[in-house]
Amino acid sequence: MMFRSKSFNIDQPLASGSLTRAQSFSEKWPSSVNVRASIVIKEVNPQEALAAMREIREEMMSNGWGCSSHAGNDDSEQKKWNSRFAKAHSILGSIRINARQAVPRENSSFFVAYFRGTPIGGLQLSSSDNTPTDFPKVNYLATHCGIRDCGVLLIEQAVNKSQQLGKNGNLKLQAVIDAVPAYVKMGFVTTESYMELRPIEKNDEWKYDGITNTYRYKFI
Repeated sequence: MMFRSKSFNIDQPLASGSLTRAQSFSEKWPSSVNVRASIVIKEVNPQEALAAMREIREEMMSNGWGCSSHAGNDDSEQKKWNSRFAKAHSILGSIRINARQAVPRENSSFFVAYFRGTPIGGLQLSSSDNTPTDFPKVNYLATHCGIRDCGVLLIEQAVNKSQQLGKNGNLKLQAVIDAVPAYVKMGFVTTESYMELRPIEKNDEWKYDGITNTYRYKFI
């Protein structure tokens, strides 16, 4: 069952038990959340990113968020959930590996999303080179498998990091197929090699504040 809130959706345990998640963790997530008031995005050092990604992955593995397979008899809901779980766990692991290996010359930035002090997602951003036309790249972005629609806050933070770097808030990324519609909704467009965002050209989705020199996504 999905409980929807303002751009922040929480998967709760199903009454049927076909997707079993630990009640102890689901109780952390209220059915109605003001996303901007409840979720904090922080730029962190590699050590903090490493610890946060480890915590999210361990929580997913240890608290019953996976759905057990039954010799090929999984229904479509179970298959979809297992795919979501596996992708999130893998991408969070990639951020963790890169945070462990990060050195200053790599020009990587790490961001972590927190809900009431608990890490729920992460993003790795690589700075572009010195050419004006190159964009900072979102290498990896993932949230806890039980959280939906809050990744845009991590993108918003990356947009403003790009702005600080003198790249006009521009970003590029390579999206998995399932995530393409979400990125299109944020204003990304598909190019030959990447999906790219130029927030200055996307006034319907992004609002620029000249006083703070920051962008804000309009739909949260």
